[in-house]
Amino acid sequence: MNIDKDAFNKDGYVFLRSLFSREEVEQVRQDAKGVFIRQMKDLGILPSLTPTEAEFETALYQFFTADQAAFINCGKHIQHLVSLHRLGVDERVLELMKAYGMEAPCISTRPVLFFNSRHLATKEAYWKTPPHQDWRSIQGSLNSLVLWMPLVDIDKSLGALEIVPGSHLRGLLSTRLDESFGVVDDIAEEEFVPVPVSAGDGLLFSTFLIHRSGNNTTPSIRWSCHFRYNDLAEESFIKRRYPHTYLYKPKDDIITPGFPQVSDLERTFASKS
Repeated sequence: MNIDKDAFNKDGYVFLRSLFSREEVEQVRQDAKGVFIRQMKDLGILPSLTPTEAEFETALYQFFTADQAAFINCGKHIQHLVSLHRLGVDERVLELMKAYGMEAPCISTRPVLFFNSRHLATKEAYWKTPPHQDWRSIQGSLNSLVLWMPLVDIDKSLGALEIVPGSHLRGLLSTRLDESFGVVDDIAEEEFVPVPVSAGDGLLFSTFLIHRSGNNTTPSIRWSCHFRYNDLAEESFIKRRYPHTYLYKPKDDIITPGFPQVSDLERTFASKS
């Protein structure tokens, strides 16, 4: 692993070639696709559990239109894939965090798996994130880091991530709220630099770095994921008593009325031998 802390301190990011193998990140994508595929087959949108890539994407667009509630539920469940979480706690990643200044790295929020396409969103912010700084939503350690990783090759046409090098040194900028994003305005277009990447690459950057999604002009889906980390040993974080901005809580009501019945449990736990 080549460490360039001077470049990171100056630019606010480092590009990591082949941090993971293509096979490792493709497993995450296949697991995510499987969540949608099972629902689409059950709804009759797909005839089998083994569609081609083109068949999957066509069916996914149909699924989004036909049953948005089920589609959103699938989108929520893919955030909890074991293969996705495994990447975020891999020893290679933890070594990376420490190499770039973290004494006691801690996962600050759940990982996020993105599957962006204008055909799978009701608003632009849902498929093309506006300019923002991640620290605004985390409010963690000053040296907090984001590891952004593509699950497919992403060039400019597929919406490569666009960053503003050195913008982490501008401090926390004023924002306006747009669909849960604290949008940073008044950044000149020429300041944004697209970063084309291949599946398995990584982009490690400060949570103060200004960045946004590029414009996916293709009919394909832009698959990526990111992980965020705080440093429990960072002095200001300790002094501020470890603030945590994210709230996770369950719904109080039963989502499916009358379910489960005793008979459902009897079938579930019936001996199969």
